[in-house]
Amino acid sequence: MKAFVVIPARYGSSRLPGKLILPEAKTLTGKFLIEHVYFRVREAKGVQGVLVATDDRRIFDVVKGFGGEVVMTYPEHKSGTDRVAEVAKKIDADIIVNVQGDEPEVRPEMVDTVVEALQKDKGGRATPDQGAVMATLANVIDSREEYQDPHAVKVVMDNKGHALYFSRSPIPYAASWGTEDMFKSSKVQGFKGLKEGAYYKHLGIYSYRRDFLLRYSQLPRSPLEEAEKLEQLRVLSNGYKIKVVVTPHKCCGVDTPEDFRRFLDKYRLLAVGSQKPESRKRMPEGQVSR
Repeated sequence: MKAFVVIPARYGSSRLPGKLILPEAKTLTGKFLIEHVYFRVREAKGVQGVLVATDDRRIFDVVKGFGGEVVMTYPEHKSGTDRVAEVAKKIDADIIVNVQGDEPEVRPEMVDTVVEALQKDKGGRATPDQGAVMATLANVIDSREEYQDPHAVKVVMDNKGHALYFSRSPIPYAASWGTEDMFKSSKVQGFKGLKEGAYYKHLGIYSYRRDFLLRYSQLPRSPLEEAEKLEQLRVLSNGYKIKVVVTPHKCCGVDTPEDFRRFLDKYRLLAVGSQKPESRKRMPEGQVSR
């Protein structure tokens, strides 16, 4: 099955406008945020190509400038998935992967994982009774702060690894035992029941069966999608399945100015660490460094 990556990219973020092409990232790290994403996902072994889909000429020009493939899309799309669906019509692939343009630490292995999840899951046609039509990733939550953070989307799954619900609220809520016990148990990797690894943070990387993706924009938007502002709830509300794979790889998206500062701070620390005194070349005695 052939797979292709599409990176939906818009300029107008409510919390951090223009974040994908902020010059501070280019100055400190050598790449724009979207440039990091593009070249990381291009290293995935299981994909045939990578394409940025944007409605903004500034992003278009930046991507062209670093040699990336990019197309302009309609500006009216209400979600990244709708934007990906538009360009998927012209892509010859069985699986389309959606990687957000604000995930500069995404790993190529994560892309391969969501592709393989659909390849292995029972299903073919985009119907609710034919297995998963989408796949995505999750991390085990191991802190109260992340569990309670509305920017960290939580996901609960059935015992086959299919999503039951996604929410910005702390879910599941364990009424019969304390919060400290909750996070002791969540250290366990993988789904083994409520008290063992039941707390998961959703990562915004998706793979879709192409035939389902082309239908996605025609599905009715649900009250749950509107309330949570989570586009994947449209899929669940219409009776389709989403496969969730738990991964050890962390992937911190840049959603806020604080996230952006944390990302830049990591590079500052790496830069300082690489300038160890013993790694500097000693100058011959009497020679002056220029």
